[in-house]
Amino acid sequence: MIENHDYFKGLRFEYGGRFSSREAWIHPQHTNTTWEIIFMIEGCAHLSTAWGNVDLNPGDFLLLPPGKPHSGYEYSKNSVSFFWLHFHAGPELEEIIENLPHNASLGTGTQMALLCRQLLHYSVLKDYPAQVSDALIGMILTEYEIHTRTQDKRHESRLLSDIREWIRINSDRRLDAKTVAEHFGYHEDHLTRLFRQRYGTGLKNYINEARTDKIRSLLLTTDLPLKEIAQQTGFDDYKAFLQYFTYHESVTPTALREQYYKTPTNNR
Repeated sequence: MIENHDYFKGLRFEYGGRFSSREAWIHPQHTNTTWEIIFMIEGCAHLSTAWGNVDLNPGDFLLLPPGKPHSGYEYSKNSVSFFWLHFHAGPELEEIIENLPHNASLGTGTQMALLCRQLLHYSVLKDYPAQVSDALIGMILTEYEIHTRTQDKRHESRLLSDIREWIRINSDRRLDAKTVAEHFGYHEDHLTRLFRQRYGTGLKNYINEARTDKIRSLLLTTDLPLKEIAQQTGFDDYKAFLQYFTYHESVTPTALREQYYKTPTNNR
């Protein structure tokens, strides 16, 4: 468990960026001298690693150790995009990182996407010392460790798990508690009570959180115009989209996107 802050003294961010390809692509064979994080944000990348083949989809997180080769085993069928981050770890932290899961799905991964963008943003600003980037790598690893640990302990009921997944898949529609309850054949008051017991929030709030999370994810991981993001998240009225997001996040979509505008990118 990453708890001792002294361990972060051994972390050193080296370099990174965001890779994007709009055509069929395969990862070249490579052996790192550093640890590498790959966080997938679009498409599917097919990698052969020291522990087997891995298919990375949006929201998937991969830890590649130094000294072990990796390469693509199959071409991507569509466009792909991901953050890639290289870092060194001190001897105390090396063993802890080695014991983390090699890869896991973080769902929408909005918090991870935000941390990646913050890291890349501050790493190229001359006024900020290297220690800021080193600390952000520590935050990224901590976020990953907490997520995977919590995921292992989580035992959701099949019903609530199915409802959450259905809400996620239908995030491009305008959902409300009544619509969700009717789809699953329950009264909305009953589902609201179950959600509040399990997650500490009602069904309506959960739907709003999921929708807002989807908007944040599109803002931070794509260059889509705001009007297209509005359409993809169930808004027919662009002004209503702006009011909705600003109300729930206390920041406009444009302001959120421009907070971390400096992202080194290598396109193909």
